[in-house]
Amino acid sequence: MRLALVTEFYYPHLGGVTEHVHHLALELQRRGHEVTVITSRMKGSSTDAPFVQRIGTSRVIYSNGAFARISTGWRLSRRIEMALRAARADVVHVQDGLAPVLGPLAAGAAHRLGIPVVATFHSWFPRSIGYRVFRRPLQRRLDRLAATIAVSEPVVHALSRYFTARWEIIPNGVDVGLFHPNGRSPVDPDRQGPRLLFLGRLDPRNGLDTVLGAMPRILERHPATRLVVAGDGPLRTWYERAARPLGAAVQFIGHVNGERPARYGESDLYLCPTTKASFGITLLEAMACGIPLLASDIIGFRELVGDGATAVLVPRDDPDAWADATLRLLSDPERRAAMGRAGRAKASLYAWPRVVDRIMTVYERVRR
Repeated sequence: MRLALVTEFYYPHLGGVTEHVHHLALELQRRGHEVTVITSRMKGSSTDAPFVQRIGTSRVIYSNGAFARISTGWRLSRRIEMALRAARADVVHVQDGLAPVLGPLAAGAAHRLGIPVVATFHSWFPRSIGYRVFRRPLQRRLDRLAATIAVSEPVVHALSRYFTARWEIIPNGVDVGLFHPNGRSPVDPDRQGPRLLFLGRLDPRNGLDTVLGAMPRILERHPATRLVVAGDGPLRTWYERAARPLGAAVQFIGHVNGERPARYGESDLYLCPTTKASFGITLLEAMACGIPLLASDIIGFRELVGDGATAVLVPRDDPDAWADATLRLLSDPERRAAMGRAGRAKASLYAWPRVVDRIMTVYERVRR
């Protein structure tokens, strides 16, 4: 089968949609399908894989509590249609098919060419003025899709406030061959000092300020604690200034991509204080590496880790609660070990081959 995957988010942009598209493409290729990823040019882009085609230029905008992207350029619709013709696509798969720009343009081009369109939706939001105002035209656009996928139940709930569709929930996946335990066993963290990890884009909704606010109390109990901040973004300078009073206890290491398994593996706890999310790919990565984690008690995470076996859910935006939860887990290596084992077991259920089996069922159905 020939498949075109269209996305506003791809490398060098790091995030859940990027990982979803890239690993979906790799698994489809492993199964013998022809894949073309259509995205836009971004600052920092370097040599791409042969299956990646870039059209237009990506601009960074502030949206939904984070820094997002939107593509610009001349004759984008026509150029996308030419790319789909060249790929001879049997199915076009767009990400967040109602959000500008590439998804809707690709869906329109595919309809003109008679190609079925599948859309996966990734975003959770409490409300949307845009969806409320433009509900009718967007509903017509949604009705033209051959299949609508959501990565989680919260995404369905958010979109169902404004639209009707035949939703299918197919979660994000994780590469369990890349993300796996490195052989470390939980030990008393006071031997070398606890190692904490924050990994994510440095934008407001990812909540790094909450962890920085918790660090003074953590350092009172464990003075040798080290917090590694892996990630980058427009607010990095602001966060670095906020962390200066903590001195060497906080280390900013910038972008990490292929190094992520090593960063998880050398940590005693992964801290994910995000204030708004629809799923939690980094939670899956940490679980696959056998690392216990603390995550914000938000709707997007409860579905994945709400049973408490793999993670402790902590009130968002509450540094004292995060300090208390961190200190309790650091003092309980047996519980951390049990959480790591439970995390590995759960992550195996989200391995990419399992996820792509379900996506392939959708492709085959809409192609018929």
